[in-house]
Amino acid sequence: MSPSPSSGGRLSAARVAAPSPVGVDGSTAHRVRRSLRQAAPALYGYAATRVLLLVVLMLSRGPHRTVTRLASLWDAGWYARIVQTGYPTHSGVFNPQGVEYSAKAFFPLFPTLAEPFYRALPVTAGTALLIVAWTAGLVAAWGIYACGAFCYNRRVGVLAAVLWGALPLASVESMAYSEALFTALCAWSLYAVLRRRWIWAGSLCLLAGLTRPNGMALTGALCLAALVELYRRRRDGGGPVAWWRPLLGALLSPLGWLSYMLWTAWVGHSPTAYFHIQDAWHSGFDGGLTTLRWAAGLFGPYHHGRGDSTDNLLMAATVLVYLALFALSLVRRQPLVLVLFSGLMLAMDLGNSSPYPPMARFLLPVFPLLFPLAEQLLRIRRRRLMFALVGLLALWSAYHGIDLVFVGGAPA
Repeated sequence: MSPSPSSGGRLSAARVAAPSPVGVDGSTAHRVRRSLRQAAPALYGYAATRVLLLVVLMLSRGPHRTVTRLASLWDAGWYARIVQTGYPTHSGVFNPQGVEYSAKAFFPLFPTLAEPFYRALPVTAGTALLIVAWTAGLVAAWGIYACGAFCYNRRVGVLAAVLWGALPLASVESMAYSEALFTALCAWSLYAVLRRRWIWAGSLCLLAGLTRPNGMALTGALCLAALVELYRRRRDGGGPVAWWRPLLGALLSPLGWLSYMLWTAWVGHSPTAYFHIQDAWHSGFDGGLTTLRWAAGLFGPYHHGRGDSTDNLLMAATVLVYLALFALSLVRRQPLVLVLFSGLMLAMDLGNSSPYPPMARFLLPVFPLLFPLAEQLLRIRRRRLMFALVGLLALWSAYHGIDLVFVGGAPA
């Protein structure tokens, strides 16, 4: 790994052309337009994967039923209720053991952003959530491109954004779920770290922490990268001006998830209220013991969590691919902050003690692992073959979306 959070093993001259939220010339509007022009191929490619999914779903079940399902199934229904009524004291919904589910398990930024659309437009709460999620998906693709173009080159950035929209569980990005918004905030926060814009990075990390509890992983990556930066600046003899920005960014980064957990502790009259709320979903962290038991069950009778052997094997293959890509990112010497983010996100997912370990949906925001994959695909000399492989992956993702949206259980 590189000792600097903004250096990588294969940084090309395209770094200069990577989009930047802070430029040196021209107005802010001009910089944004220039950045969007550079990212246009990534945005068009990502949008094509989302349109393909919608076309497949609508051909399968019809437009109205498709939009209704995307806007209301599983967690989307909880977010919609938060948009409509906020966080009620009681939900009236219980798990099989008689423990009441609580809307407070869902972090507030996603429904908060959707509420103005719900109040101002003649749309349902679920549709308002879809407006935010679909917009956030494009912003996330833009951020993924920005990080890829900065660390590798523009082609890697474009292909990584398209791959993110063609993942097997990418249909979640089109649901009224918070993954797209969380990924967008993570991507731009990490990009700000790469550009050493520490206050921007900490502020965006704060917002990510108000979106999902996984924001803890982003906080950890940002704080460790800030420590490395502070060490480097101290070694180089920088004065106070050189160190206060990384420090402030690190101090801002945990305030989102920390403030929400403190709020749940206050209203729940317990310092561990949020973790008790998660008990209704049997969700927690056991350091990977549940995942190990699940993996051991693949080779014998399995009575904990998913019962379908095909789903188990596909999930195991997904985890192995992610671990291989993480190892490849180490070999390719990705920038430290990206490696830290990927590693901490993997650790949080594999250490999850829910009945459905591991959760591939929780790995959707781990976009830095797509960069070495994109790099390898771009080495294919026959461009038609590469496009065919990406197209087949997008088709498989869209086909899998039928099962996820209309047939199977909650996306895991």
